Amino acid sequence: MTRLASGLDGVTFRSHGDKLLGTLFRAAGDGPRPTLVLIHGIPGVEKNTDIAYALRDVGWNVFQFHYRGCWGSAGKYSLTGILDDIAAATDFIAAHPTVDPARLALAGNSLGGWAAIAAGARDSRFRAIVSMCPLVDPRAVSLSRADADEFASMLNGITADEIAAQWGTLTPLTDLAPELAGRPTLLVGAGKDAFFPPDHLRPLAEAAPEIEWQTIEGADHSFSAHRRALVEMIAAWLQKVM
Repeated sequence: MTRLASGLDGVTFRSHGDKLLGTLFRAAGDGPRPTLVLIHGIPGVEKNTDIAYALRDVGWNVFQFHYRGCWGSAGKYSLTGILDDIAAATDFIAAHPTVDPARLALAGNSLGGWAAIAAGARDSRFRAIVSMCPLVDPRAVSLSRADADEFASMLNGITADEIAAQWGTLTPLTDLAPELAGRPTLLVGAGKDAFFPPDHLRPLAEAAPEIEWQTIEGADHSFSAHRRALVEMIAAWLQKVM
């Protein structure tokens, strides 16, 4: 068998008929590889590309994509549509010839951290889940008008009022904790997160005692000055559990 070289592939797939854009960080290897689906938050300024490259270098594929209505993907953005887009992305990447569908993991940050737990709870194909600084309970964190306006300005087909209304309909992650039983799950917090501080994450950790909860002290919501520690933590953990 010819050994595949590492590479970077632009790909497209569809969700609800709309074309979504994605990137496959393709690892070198002799056969199908373990693969991480890496999802971003709202609006998705931080895409965690450093995590993708680091995992590719140790033999993992990483698949990033953009939800409907953001970063060049067609359609209208909605918070309530994120889980459908993740399901479509998972169907697409699980069928890729370089991917081992029995070794899929899912990771996301911020709203993507919420989505990683929510999507993982309803899709048993994900054997491991990483949730970074997630929104745990939308009832406990109000979305400011300034943030809603900023998000809407970078997304297509949604207003600030619609973002605020949909935010309040998201399922609290504590309600989904039982669905995580038996699957490795890493919860990563940031000690100086101004949006979802460690106290916001605590109810999820308490509701799902099997979760491994680690906090990077001194880090902000995007781990801006602590990227190396974040990347090394996630890469080491995924290699350990899968």
